[in-house]
Amino acid sequence: MEQALILVVLAPSFRSETLMKIRKIPGVVSAHLLYGAYDLFATINTKNVEEMRATVIKIRETEGIKSTITCNVIPSE
Repeated sequence: MEQALILVVLAPSFRSETLMKIRKIPGVVSAHLLYGAYDLFATINTKNVEEMRATVIKIRETEGIKSTITCNVIPSE
């Protein structure tokens, strides 16, 4: 299983609308608005790296997103 935290900077007028769209993307297990340097974070879980890549691309292509940073989770032993 692959896990990641996506940090998102939004265009100002897209906050709630973009949050709802991201929550509907397959692989997204949670998404919440933030205050600070980033406007939103999403947690994603996928079966493999290919699904992770596809999920991140769908998030990045969502209207209202200006930029993202993907933080892959290191599996515990």
